[in-house]
Amino acid sequence: MRYLKQGFVAALGLAMAIATGSAANADGFPKKDVTHIIPWSAGGGTDAAMRRFMHHAEKQLGVKINSQNVKGAQSGIGVHKTMTSRPDGYTIGTLTWDSVITVPNNKLVPGYDLDKLSFLGTITLHSTALAVRADSPWKTIQDFIAAAKKNPGKLTISNVGTGGVWHLPALDMADKTGINVRHIPYPKGSAPQREALLSGETDAASISVASVFPAIKAGKARILAVMGNERDHALPDVPTFKELGYDVVWGSFRMVATQKKAPQEAKDKLEAAFAKVFKDPEFIKKAEETAMGAVWMNAKETETLVKTMGNKASALVADLKKRGLLK
Repeated sequence: MRYLKQGFVAALGLAMAIATGSAANADGFPKKDVTHIIPWSAGGGTDAAMRRFMHHAEKQLGVKINSQNVKGAQSGIGVHKTMTSRPDGYTIGTLTWDSVITVPNNKLVPGYDLDKLSFLGTITLHSTALAVRADSPWKTIQDFIAAAKKNPGKLTISNVGTGGVWHLPALDMADKTGINVRHIPYPKGSAPQREALLSGETDAASISVASVFPAIKAGKARILAVMGNERDHALPDVPTFKELGYDVVWGSFRMVATQKKAPQEAKDKLEAAFAKVFKDPEFIKKAEETAMGAVWMNAKETETLVKTMGNKASALVADLKKRGLLK
C-alpha cells in the first residue's frame, strides 16, 4: 500500500511538473519561429499583403515567421488548420471576409468554429472595386452600366466564390444600378481571377484595389469605381459608387488570429508586435506604394468589426434570397 501511495504521489508530482512546464513555456514568448497560415493561393492580393506585413512583424518579435499557403473552401481549409493547431501561440493565421462570413454561414468546413480562435488584430481594410482591362471600351462606370443594360446577361463580372466577399458586393451593385450581368467565380483566389480579367476571359472583376494594383501600375487594368464611403487614397481620381448616386458600400479586411487556448502572454505579445509594425516607416511607405489598405485595429476592435460585417452581410443575403437574386 505504501508503494502504491508513493507511486501515486510521484505520478501526481510528474503531472504537476508537466502542467507547470506547459504554463512556463509561454514565458519569454517567442522562443522559436512562428508559423503563419495564409488561406488563399500564392500570388494573390492577400498572399502578397500578408507576407509583406509578416516580414516587418519579424523585426518586432525577433524570430522568423514562416508563411505557408493552405487554400481551399474559400479560405476555410487554411483557417481550420489554424483553429486545430497546437494552442501555444506559435501558429497564427490570416482571416479574410470569407473566413468570418462565407465559410461559417454556408458550413463549408466540418468543425469550423470561430469561437476556437482569438483575434489578434486587423491589418488591412479596403473597398471593393470594379476593375476592367485598360483596353476595354468602358472608360467610366456609366459606360459599363450602359453597355450592360444594352446587352442584358452578356457582360461578366468575376469574384472569388459564389456568395463570398466579392460576389455579394457585385450582386448588390448590379441590383442598385439595374443591370443584368453574369457572375463568374474563381474560388482559388484573386490571382487566377486577376489573370482571367487580363486575358479577356471575363469583362470585369469585383476585386480589391490591392489585388489589381500591380496591373494598374503596369497599364494593363483600370478601376471604374470603388464601393467605399470615400475615394481610395491610392486612386484619388476614381469615384465611389456613392458619389455617383448608387448606395453601394462594401469592403473587405485581413486580420490575424491564433488558437483560442493559447497562453494570454503569447497573444498579448503578438498583438503588441503587430501594432508596432504600423509605426515602422519602411512598412508604411511600402503599404502606400502597393495600395494594400493598411489599417491597424486591435483585438477588441477586430471582434467588433467581425460582428458588424457579419450582421450586414447576413441581412444582404437574406434580402437577395427573398427576392430570388441569390440561391
